[in-house]
Amino acid sequence: MSKVNNEIAVQSRKEFGKCASRRARKAGMIPAVVYSKGKEAKSIMVDADAWKVLAGHHVQMVTLVDGAAKSSALVKEVQFNHLKNYVQHIDFQEVDVNADLTAMVPVHAHGDCIGVNHGGILEFELHEIEVICHPDHLPESIPAEVSSLDIGDQLHVKDLVMPEGVRTDLDPEAVVAHVVRPKEEAEAPAAEEAATEPEAIKEKKADAEAK
Repeated sequence: MSKVNNEIAVQSRKEFGKCASRRARKAGMIPAVVYSKGKEAKSIMVDADAWKVLAGHHVQMVTLVDGAAKSSALVKEVQFNHLKNYVQHIDFQEVDVNADLTAMVPVHAHGDCIGVNHGGILEFELHEIEVICHPDHLPESIPAEVSSLDIGDQLHVKDLVMPEGVRTDLDPEAVVAHVVRPKEEAEAPAAEEAATEPEAIKEKKADAEAK
């Protein structure tokens, strides 16, 4: 479970634009925005080294510390520059620690899938799901037990075991993952049918010549 004690120091952002953002990143800071319900969004800067430590633990809830002021926030979006391998921008959503929140949580496969052992392919239809819980109960991921899934089997939302204090309003019958046959194997019957067509044509031609 994520806890609202992952503190990270931030400071107000006073300069804007590409040049200002570039200077901030060179100084070891990441431009960010904190969105709050009913309040104006606040532009801040986050220490890049401190963020790297938190990101390594895949945290979703953080405590933003700006001097003596502290606020709990959900990490909404992290924008990367994949070519140069650095974080360009972070979006935070301030949350009320006394009320339930709604957040997207990744779904991770657990177990050795029997269908994969039989030559199938495990495919996820939902890589993350929306959950509702108290901030203190927000999980880093939702486990999807796939051990018993054979080729043709499906795992539904209702099959997921939610951590204590966590729920979802998604359709219980929604498919989370399923095991399918390899594409080449699925196309084999069609190929075999096509291979028999020339024989049928030959037979028709032979009949026509006989007549």
